[in-house]
Amino acid sequence: MGRRRSDVGVKVRQLKGAWWVVVHHAGKRRIQRVGAGESSRRTAEKVAEQLRAKLVLGQLDLLPPTMKKLTVETALRNWLRIYRPTLSASYERTAAGIIDHHLVPFFGPRLLAELREPDLLEFIGQKLDSGLSPATVSNSLSVLRRVLNLAAQEGHVTRNPAARIGQLMRQAGRRVATEVTRVDAWTRDEVATLLALAREHEPRFYPALLFLLSTGAHRGEALGLRWEDILFSDRRVLIRRALVHGQLVTPKSGRARHVVLSRDLTAALEALFEERRRQALARGWPELPSHVFCAETGGPLDERNLVRSWHRLRRRAQVHGVRPFKLHCARHTFASLALAAGKSLRWVAAQLGHANPELTLRVYAHVMREEETDLRFLELEAPATAPDGTQAAPRIARARETRRPGQLTRRRASRFLERETGFEPATLSLGS
Repeated sequence: MGRRRSDVGVKVRQLKGAWWVVVHHAGKRRIQRVGAGESSRRTAEKVAEQLRAKLVLGQLDLLPPTMKKLTVETALRNWLRIYRPTLSASYERTAAGIIDHHLVPFFGPRLLAELREPDLLEFIGQKLDSGLSPATVSNSLSVLRRVLNLAAQEGHVTRNPAARIGQLMRQAGRRVATEVTRVDAWTRDEVATLLALAREHEPRFYPALLFLLSTGAHRGEALGLRWEDILFSDRRVLIRRALVHGQLVTPKSGRARHVVLSRDLTAALEALFEERRRQALARGWPELPSHVFCAETGGPLDERNLVRSWHRLRRRAQVHGVRPFKLHCARHTFASLALAAGKSLRWVAAQLGHANPELTLRVYAHVMREEETDLRFLELEAPATAPDGTQAAPRIARARETRRPGQLTRRRASRFLERETGFEPATLSLGS
């Protein structure tokens, strides 16, 4: 539970016959004895008033001297060393590069307790002016924000100056941006061209490309896929590991998931399985390679070789009018085609491994199917459309004059109806 509102601030208390000044601020409590007697009470109230003024101005500092000597570089490197077991191998390398190349050269010798939001804005401006992308700047400051969050919890700083960094980066990104960024995805025709060229010129890369385009899996998840993970009878595959920089790790979401296989992808994987069996017999392998997309030696496929095959194919496809996106855009293409075809947002999020469909909606909202061009349902006064596409003339049923014994005809019944007088009956005058 957090500290009560009444416990935050500066108070004067009388304890054991003496007057004390008690300060509660940023989760810390400090107490100082002033003295006994009426004069000590007035002195304590005067000290408390000065401390309240510093608290309002943000100048109140309760940190001990040892904490004030902690530099940004020391805090960053201590965080990376201590929390290394909780980081993935890829993120650890990314964070180490950010600390060495961006954060330490700029913030290194500064004291962590003296870091303020204007210092972060200065970092943003300098990096953007040097040509660094807003995404890279944001990733750098996200590392610093994690360190400052922990420092605030441990009492090394009174507040986190990077708490609003997300909002500041969005504003800075809009200032330097020349267009609105959207995820890149290929069209259906571009996908067909890519697959046709891969089948002809990169046959060993073709099954992996088809898998990425048909499942939306990450590249590392495809490289870590094993034959035991594929359920051919159910046309499903279990994604439960990834091969990143030569190391087996869990998927990015940290959870396993089942992905549906299309008929074309199922047939391609069955053909690849038969080819692996023939290769094992021809080359004298003691057993079938465990990885679906393996090297020529039967071991795991090196990520760099996969990327080289993709670069060759991308250059060739660009000549045929295919936009030269990154291989990761195969994931975006799967999501875009699925949402445009009317698949539910929850289903697409489950296939991609997103923990929350809100993330899927935020990234791919622009590709969801829009039917604003078909507004026939708003033609309320137009004739209805028949099943064959023709418009049927409006039919107004006429009342029949037939009547049962004792029933009034329409003409006779109209004599008993009240005359139309508008929305309200006429007000009778005194003369009437």
